[in-house]
Amino acid sequence: TITPPLTDPRASGEQQPTRGGLQDAFGPLSEYFHAYVSRMRGGDLGALPAVAGLLVLSAIFTVAKPSSFPSALNLANLFQQGAVVATMAMGLVFVLLLGEIDLSAGVASGVCGSVLAILLTRAGTPWFIAVAAAIGTGVLIGLLIGLLVARIGIPSFVVTLGAFLALQGVVLNIIGNGGNISINDPVIIAIENRNVPPALGWILAIVAVAAYSFGTMWSWASRRRHGLESKPLVIAVIKPVAVTVFTLVLVFVLNLERSFNVRITSLRGVPIVVPIIVVIALVLGFVLRRTAFGRHIYAVGGNAEAARRAGINVARIRIACFVIDRKSVV
Repeated sequence: TITPPLTDPRASGEQQPTRGGLQDAFGPLSEYFHAYVSRMRGGDLGALPAVAGLLVLSAIFTVAKPSSFPSALNLANLFQQGAVVATMAMGLVFVLLLGEIDLSAGVASGVCGSVLAILLTRAGTPWFIAVAAAIGTGVLIGLLIGLLVARIGIPSFVVTLGAFLALQGVVLNIIGNGGNISINDPVIIAIENRNVPPALGWILAIVAVAAYSFGTMWSWASRRRHGLESKPLVIAVIKPVAVTVFTLVLVFVLNLERSFNVRITSLRGVPIVVPIIVVIALVLGFVLRRTAFGRHIYAVGGNAEAARRAGINVARIRIACFVIDRKSVV
């Protein structure tokens, strides 16, 4: 065997590929996008359909009603009116991740709301006790449905369809023949209709985007430091930058005056329900992504038998997810 002589590459004048620096920091963007396109072709679309659908619908309504739909008043109304649906959707995610279905979430929300309204109006209960009772009602409903699905083995479609019909009768029995209960509690009304002061809205927005950006970049740097697979730096930066721009623009728009008669009342600031929804989303997202319980949910939804053999209590996970679903409908 003839060993070639050792030479210094720099002596030949050839330019050697550089490692580290910008190329290492920004990563192989072409490979990342190629892998992303491959995942999309394979059906792993992620949040793209939801985001694209939201943008298309917003564009359609903006073109149809350019004077009213993109206004600050309508934007605030959309957040206030959609708060209930958004909260229920976050709870439903836990059930859907298990591969189950829930047809009774809306009616269960009606039962919990009826309990809240009756305690506030007819019983004169303080708002915090009424809210706790409504949450407890949701927990009991979720526990019952979870036991029927996980312990007895009845399909969730059948159980929740029956609960859908039964809970409608419960709502009618609670509220009586009137069908309409007016809540006058100032705290509950403020949560639904009042706004955060503009200065406080800016502070909350800056703190939120700073924490989100720091957490995102810290996670990226940690994965790089431990030699784990990570996104290129450009891709890792795009998401927090987009979230920051969107949040600041949203706060700016919502801090505009929305009242038609400023002398009577002023409507400025982010609706109170917005930071509440954000906090709930962050907590539930943390549970799913950063806890053993969240990983167990994904495991049970992927393959329940494999999860059982790995030592996961499948029935307990299913019951807990239905309970979380019912707590979120409150």
